[in-house]
Amino acid sequence: MIKIEYNLTSYEDLLRHIARILQLKVNGDTIVFAADIATGNVRLIRLPNGLEMLVYDYTPVQDILFHRKKTTKEFFAFRFDEITGSKEASKSSVFFGNTTHEWYHLAAANVHQKNINIILSRDWLQKLLGREEHGDTILNFISLKTPMYHYELLDIEYRRLINEMTDIAINKDLETFIVQNRVMVMMERFFTRLYKKISDVNTNIKISADEIVRLKLVEQSLVSDYSGLPPNINQLSRIAAMSPSKLKDLFKKMFGLPVYQYYQKNRMNRAKAMLLSKKYSVQQVCNELGYNTVNDFSKTFVKTFDQLPEEI
Repeated sequence: MIKIEYNLTSYEDLLRHIARILQLKVNGDTIVFAADIATGNVRLIRLPNGLEMLVYDYTPVQDILFHRKKTTKEFFAFRFDEITGSKEASKSSVFFGNTTHEWYHLAAANVHQKNINIILSRDWLQKLLGREEHGDTILNFISLKTPMYHYELLDIEYRRLINEMTDIAINKDLETFIVQNRVMVMMERFFTRLYKKISDVNTNIKISADEIVRLKLVEQSLVSDYSGLPPNINQLSRIAAMSPSKLKDLFKKMFGLPVYQYYQKNRMNRAKAMLLSKKYSVQQVCNELGYNTVNDFSKTFVKTFDQLPEEI
């Protein structure tokens, strides 16, 4: 397996970082993969509106694990994936997340990857959504959601837009504007659907700005260390400077889960990320996350992901 780790927020720098790891040359703004790595390429596109894109169109001959490490610089990233291979490996989805948390993407051997990656700063996003009638609602939701991970399945229209962008030759200003148009249409579709979900689910959430700050402190304390028992509800309520009952109520409204279900979900996501990195054995993950026995850890893992840790 090839591992590509990074925490860069410039896609130009990331393209050159990938080239260094794979010992390949960047020709213009394109990397052509060597035959022992993959067939295909990855290219950088700079859009007139200030966004950068990386477009991957390749089939790896061995597994490639992309690991974005968390960074203190808050940027947001879209990833539009059209992945085709075996029936089990096929996947078409939109991913939206921020760079203050880590995430992984495994490109499996012999599975074709068509990925469009777009990175945008918080300022750029605020300017975009600030012009929209309900933009503040979306921005507030993004601020509340910690960590910010959102997935959506691709439909036929998304696929059409992706194919138009990956099939076009990027060498003229007009073609670059065409790509920018398609990107903005994809963002419009994503944020329109996200707003509808927010409106349907969170119409009655009312949390003050000060309470948001205190709830984020609770969340940070809750998921900062999994090696021992989590803080109890009285300890967390002191951090939040609110009663235990109010904390439990507002925490669920803000993060979508009760306090300890949220803790357990993030604990299991951390376990899966550690196993995917191939740096830890099941026993090491078990110890790191505070489980007394591998059997206890495996039962929880199977209940969460419907597969054994050894199968990751």
